[in-house]
Amino acid sequence: MKKHIFISVLIALFSGIGGLLMADENHIVEKVNDHLYVIQGLGGNISFLITDEGVFLIDMGNSRKDGETVLEEIRRITDKPLIYVFLTHYHGDHVNGMAALPVHVPVIATEHTLENLKNITTPNRAYNIKEAYPAAIKDLKEKAQKDSTDSEKAARELKEMQKRFEAYKNESVRYPDEIFETRRTLRVGDFTVELFLPGPAHTGGNAMAFIKEMNVLITGDNLFHNDFPYIDIRGGADPYHWITIAREHSKKGYDIIIPGHGPVAKGTEALARFADYLEYAANEVRKAKEDGLTEDEAVEKITMEPYTHLGKARFRENNIRVFYNIGVASCI
Repeated sequence: MKKHIFISVLIALFSGIGGLLMADENHIVEKVNDHLYVIQGLGGNISFLITDEGVFLIDMGNSRKDGETVLEEIRRITDKPLIYVFLTHYHGDHVNGMAALPVHVPVIATEHTLENLKNITTPNRAYNIKEAYPAAIKDLKEKAQKDSTDSEKAARELKEMQKRFEAYKNESVRYPDEIFETRRTLRVGDFTVELFLPGPAHTGGNAMAFIKEMNVLITGDNLFHNDFPYIDIRGGADPYHWITIAREHSKKGYDIIIPGHGPVAKGTEALARFADYLEYAANEVRKAKEDGLTEDEAVEKITMEPYTHLGKARFRENNIRVFYNIGVASCI
């Protein structure tokens, strides 16, 4: 039981859900077109739209340092002011970078995201500072002191963990300034940006953004492209409705889709494949339950064989446990 709890602590810290994801220092900035850019490698994907009026930013990365990097990258490309930040959802790898955001820049999110920030993120931060980080650091210290081949690696990880802990303690949660329930449309320069909540999927409040003139959909974590997804039940996720959303939007003919994680996709095939994966996972778990397997046995047996190429393999177990515990939906 102690080992299981500690593993859960590490997942919380490194998934960006309750703490800090390990961001790639070699982040990349991808130019989608003359007005739209995507930054990858700072937690979740970050998009920014440059208009004559100013810059519309979607998500801000995983830490204050990431947020500072985002602002620097924007300044390298344009001298237009930052006029809005839209948060797709509440997870740390998308919102922690707001620690670097100037206070005068308004932040927009759904009501559900605001509720998650207040009811999950804020108490999670208190827990991480008091319990999770110290437990992880203690474990690494013990490993580093042992005379083994892993001690040197543990020492490096300990140093990095302590550095992240200090950064984490010096950050705070910023709540959105403007909220909407299900839909809000903004005119930003010459572009119409439609913000909408498709219903519960990755979380209960993960909204998406559609740039009408570009026919571009920015999904937040409602699409993990080439990765296993995280299904955040505590945050209001509904994986069966997620399948419905992915199927529905895979038929809408978007030219480009920018996912929450993974590469930018042309067309909508990535959404269709993602729905295929979720359906496969649900069916595999259903069959395991029908065969009388316990939850732990299902985790051990279900390998997701056709999908072993996907990244973020640590979320495979999350997917199996979620489908095991929420039952079977009529859409499967």
